[in-house]
This record gives sequence, C-alpha cells and structure tokens, in this order.
Amino acid sequence: MTQPILEHDSVAFQAARNAENQLWADFHLKPKTRWFKIAPDDLRVRVLEFGHGDPVLVVPGNTGDPYALAPLLPQLVGYHVFVMARPGGGLSDGFDHEQVDVHNFAVDLFSQIMDKLDLKSAPIIAHSMGAHWATWFALAYPDRVQQLILLGNPGRMLMTKTPTLLKMAMMPGLGKWFMKRQIPKSAKRAWGPLHRMGTDPAAVSALPQSFADCVYAFDHLPNYQLATLSLLRTMNQEKYHNALKESQLRELSVPMTLIWGTNDTFANPELGQEIAAVVQHGE
Repeated sequence: MTQPILEHDSVAFQAARNAENQLWADFHLKPKTRWFKIAPDDLRVRVLEFGHGDPVLVVPGNTGDPYALAPLLPQLVGYHVFVMARPGGGLSDGFDHEQVDVHNFAVDLFSQIMDKLDLKSAPIIAHSMGAHWATWFALAYPDRVQQLILLGNPGRMLMTKTPTLLKMAMMPGLGKWFMKRQIPKSAKRAWGPLHRMGTDPAAVSALPQSFADCVYAFDHLPNYQLATLSLLRTMNQEKYHNALKESQLRELSVPMTLIWGTNDTFANPELGQEIAAVVQHGE
C-alpha cells in the first residue's frame, strides 16, 4: 500500500498551517503540535494539544480538519484536549480510504494514537465521520472509551438511504464536479460551504476571517479531493459494508450523548433520537 504523503515544505502546507495559526490566535488558543507515525506504513498523524486537566480526545469530521472545531475548543477549558487529525486531513498525511479496510484501519488508528498519548481511557468528542469511527472504536474497545459525545449526524449510522448530495459525489464522472462545487475559488467565497452544510447564519457571521482562510487553504491541499471522495465512497457504498446497523449499536455499552443541529444537511434530529433509543445508554 502506498499512501500519498503531504510535503511539509510545500507552499500549500505552509499556507494551511499559517491560516490555522491565525485562527488559533483569533480564538486565544495556543496548541502544542505533536506528530506520530502509525503502523504499518509510517503515516504521519498530527495531534493538537490544548489546556490542562482530565484528558479528552476530540476527533473532527469529514476528512479530519481540526480548525473546523475552533469555536468549540475554548468551551473545553479545564480539560487536557487532544485533537486528532485523521489521515487525509488536518495536515496529517494524505489518505486513500479505498486502499484499506476502513473499519480495521479506524480502530487501529485510535488504539495507536491513544497508546502514543499514554491514554488508557478517555471520553471522546467526535463529529460526523469522526463520530462513526469513534463508535467503531468504542464497540471494539469499550474499556478505553469513558463516554461518546457525538456532534451532528454521526456518519453512516442507522441511515437507510444515502443523501442525494452524497450519491452525486460518488457517481462516476460527477465526483470532480461535486468537489469543484464544494471547494471555494477564493477565501472570500469560503463561507459558501458552511451555508450549504446548514450552519446557522448567525454563527457563520460571528466567525473571524481566519476561519474562511482555513477553509480555502485546507480544501486546496493536494490530497483533499482524493481523501474526501474515497472517504465518501468507502463509508456510503454498500459493497464496503461500513454502515453501523441496529444490531451493532445494540451492543454498545459505552454511554453515548448525541448533539444534533436542527438544520443538519444529511439527517434530522429524529434519527438521533432513534440512535439514542437503540444503544444501551443513549441520550
């Protein structure tokens, strides 16, 4: 298996890092950056460390960009927060999800990173696809996950139909069109994807310009399209069998809290209520 490496001396890497540094400054955050190589291919995975206190592992959604959670992180004062940038995003190495068994890779990734951080167990706050991966890990290693706090639609969980937007992205020939529509042509136009994802307009207007700069810079990293489209295909196409079904969720013993926006693009809060009713300890 050969995964795409993100060159740290590239113009694109430097632009994304600089935009993110400004965003952290705008939110009065001073993260420590840690790099880990994970087996078996020595992929470089980036973890950002914030604050002091009891540990919490945070896992961003989509391809794994930490900047998207910048408004949340100041609310976690009093905790020692570790934000894991999954391979494919967040300045970790690029990633083609179709080269691996994504379920096994995800579980092993969480296990390796927690080992490297000396975390025997911790609560996990995770968004979207990160929430799906975190649930896989909690099913495999319930003793290592004190609680799951899942933000937004948690990936492919109890979903019987694929949203139209995602179907289009996975169709041959339409993937590039989908990405062209999603990736902003300038930082000034980077607010568009947030609005299309159903984000509260008032919340968007309160964000600093550095957030839009991050959207633009990270979406223009060389491996972003590959990581995004391969993630969508492996998580949503039936042939990969990566959906989390009711029979699996009933086995989850870890307490789960779902926080769901009323304007979520992919599923409404009623699905969250169904998930909470299925797991052993859900709300």
